[in-house]
Amino acid sequence: MQLLTTLSRRLSAHPWFLPRLALVLFVATVLGLFAYLRHGEHKEARLVLINDVLWVEQNLRFVLGQSEERLAALLEQSRDGSLSEAEFRGRARLIIGANAAITGIQLRTKNQSFSYGQRLSADVTREAIALAQGIGRPSYTVPLYPKGMIALILAEHDLELVASIALPKLLQQQVPWWFAYKYRLAMIDADGREVASKSKIEADDTNLSYQLPFDLVSSGLLLRITAYRHPTGLVQKLLTASVIGLALIVLFSWWRLRRQMQARLLAENALREEHAFRTAMEDSLSVGMRARDMDGRIVYVNPAFCGMVGYAAEELIGSLPPYPYWNPEDIAGHQAQNEIVLSGRAPHDGFESMVRHRGGNLVATRVYTTPLIDATGKQRGWMSSVVDITALKAAEAREREQEEMLRHTGKLITMGEMASTLAHELNQPLMAMSNYASAARQFANQNNHEMLDSTLSKIAGQAHRAAAVVKRIREFVQKRTPHCGPCDINHIASNAFELIDASARSQGVRLHFNLAGTLPLIEADEVLLGQVVLNLLRNALDASGEQPQSRRDVWLATYCDDAMVYLSVCDRGSGIAPEVASRLFDAFFTTKSLGMGIGLNICRSILEQHHGKLWFEAHPQGGTYFYMSLPR
Repeated sequence: MQLLTTLSRRLSAHPWFLPRLALVLFVATVLGLFAYLRHGEHKEARLVLINDVLWVEQNLRFVLGQSEERLAALLEQSRDGSLSEAEFRGRARLIIGANAAITGIQLRTKNQSFSYGQRLSADVTREAIALAQGIGRPSYTVPLYPKGMIALILAEHDLELVASIALPKLLQQQVPWWFAYKYRLAMIDADGREVASKSKIEADDTNLSYQLPFDLVSSGLLLRITAYRHPTGLVQKLLTASVIGLALIVLFSWWRLRRQMQARLLAENALREEHAFRTAMEDSLSVGMRARDMDGRIVYVNPAFCGMVGYAAEELIGSLPPYPYWNPEDIAGHQAQNEIVLSGRAPHDGFESMVRHRGGNLVATRVYTTPLIDATGKQRGWMSSVVDITALKAAEAREREQEEMLRHTGKLITMGEMASTLAHELNQPLMAMSNYASAARQFANQNNHEMLDSTLSKIAGQAHRAAAVVKRIREFVQKRTPHCGPCDINHIASNAFELIDASARSQGVRLHFNLAGTLPLIEADEVLLGQVVLNLLRNALDASGEQPQSRRDVWLATYCDDAMVYLSVCDRGSGIAPEVASRLFDAFFTTKSLGMGIGLNICRSILEQHHGKLWFEAHPQGGTYFYMSLPR
C-alpha cells in the first residue's frame, strides 16, 4: 500500500513519465517486429524481382522471335528471284512498323541486292552469316559498342538477309513504364560493358539486383535488373522513421507547448504592464490623439482630445464625418481638410483647424497626421496629433498689437526728431502767404485786378503746399492696420525724400537719388514701407551729420532682377563696429545717446512680414550700405 502511495506521488510530480514510458516501449516493440519480418520480406522482394525480369526477358524474346519469322518469310519470297525492289521495300516497311527497334534491312541474292534503312558493312556481319549458314537458323552478331547495335542474320546458300536492331530502342519500346519506374534494366555484353538500358533513376551498389543470360545465338548478352529501392527495407525504414518521428514529435510538442505556455504567460503580463504604461502616458499627454480608419471612422481618442472638444470617448468612437466638434459655420472647410487627409495628401508641417467645444466656444488647433501602420506593414488608417494653439494664437495677436504700437511709437519718435525741421518747412509757405496777402491788399486799393488775381493764386498755391506737408505728416503718423496693395517702390522713395529733404538741408547733407526707370509693382503696404525707407534715410543723415562737409553725402538707389526688387541707402559715416554688428537689429539696442533702439528692429519685422529681407554691408571707403529686398 505504501509502495502504491509513493508511486502515485511520484507520478503526480511527473505527469509526463507514463506517456514517455509507453512511447519508448511501443517503439521498441515495433522495431523488434520489423527485425523479425525483415528476412522474409527481403526474400519475397527478390522473388518478385526475378519474376519481373523473367517476364521482361520472355517479352523481348517473343518480339525478336516474331521479327525472325517475318524476316524468314521475306527471305522465302525472294528465293525464286521474283521479288522486286518495290515489293521488298514495302515488306521491309511493314516489318519495321511491327518492330520499331529494327533500323534497317539488307537482302542479298545471287542476282540482286536490296536495302532499306540503315546499312551494315560486310565485315561486321561476315562471321554471323557464316554461322547462320552453318547452323541453318538465325544468328546474331555481338553488340556494336557504344552504338548499342546488333545484327540479326538469316542465310541459306546464296541468300543473305541482315536486319540491324538498336538495342536501346528495343528496350524503350518493349519495357513498360511501370517496370522502368521500379527497376533499372540493362543489357551487358560479354566484356561486361553496358550497351543499352532503360531506367528513371541511377541505381547504386546497395540496391537489390539480379541478372540472367539473354543468349541470342552468338551475341553473349546478359540482362541485369536492379531495384531502385529495396521494397522491404524502404517500408521498414519508413515505418520505423514514422514511429520514432511521431514519438519525437510528441516529446517536442510537449516541450514546445510548455515553453509556449510559459512565454504566453510572460507576454500577457508584459502586455498588461505595457498597456497600463501606455494608458497612463496617453492620459498624461496634453496633446490630443485621434485615430481613424481608412473610411474616416474614429477608432480611438485620448483624454486630452476629449477634453479639447468636450465629448466623451464613447460619443466620438465610431462616428463618421461630419464630426460633432466641427464648426457649423465652416463645415465645407472641415470637409475639404478631411478629404485631403484621407487621400494621403496631408502636409508634413500640419494644418490649422478651428473646432467647436461642446460648450460652444471655438478652439484653435494644429493637426499633424501620419499613416497608421499595423504589425504586418499594412496601413489601417490615420493617426492625428491635435495641439491646442488657442493660447498661442492669442499671444501672437498680442505680439502683433505690441509690434504695431512699437511701429507707431517709432513714427512718433521720428516725427519728434523732425519737428523743428518740419516747422521751418511749414513756415516758408506761411510767410509767403502773409506777404502775398499784404500785396493783395495794396492791389485791391489800387483797383489792379490783374495783379490781385495773380497774387491770390499764389496765396492759394502756398496754402496747398502747406496742406500737402501736413497731409504727408498725418498719413505717416496715423495708426492704421496694414493694408497690402500694388505699390511702386520709386513712389515710396520719392515721398520719403520730400519728408526728409528739409532735415537734410538743415544738417548740410546732400541727398543723391538713383531711381530705376521702370520697376514692377509689388504687393505691399505703402505706408509701412515708407516708414522703413524714411528710417533708413534718417539713420544715414545722423551718421553723415557727424562727418566733415565733404563726406556729408547720402545715396538712395532702386533696381531689380528676375525675382526681387531692391532699394539701397548708403552713407559716408564712421561705419558699424564689429562688436555692434551682431546686435544691430536687436530691439532696444542703440548707439545713439537719445535713441530707443527699436527703429531697425521694426524695419526688419516689416520686411519679414512682406517676405523680404534687410541687411547691411560696409562701404569700401568708409560708411555703410543698407539693403532691402522685396519679392516681385
